[in-house]
Amino acid sequence: MDTPEYPASGKLKSAYAVHDFDQLLLLSGLKEKINLAPVELYANWSITIPWSPEMRYRPKGSVSKDEAEQILNAVRDKPNGVLRWIMKYW
Repeated sequence: MDTPEYPASGKLKSAYAVHDFDQLLLLSGLKEKINLAPVELYANWSITIPWSPEMRYRPKGSVSKDEAEQILNAVRDKPNGVLRWIMKYW
């Protein structure tokens, strides 16, 4: 999808105003690029997929320290972290 900037209103804004990583990957035009990425990045991407904003509001202890660290490490890993990879296309 070729959108020059974040839509200010309408249905297109609703499509972007989500925390569904797979949907955002498609909307960003990066879906094909992640399929060509190193296996380590793809593995990190797979670890981040289950995250949702609602996880912040779960009762303390419902997400283990290990699970939280695994997601954080997948996002910030060098050189194959999800954030580092996305930043290449900003």
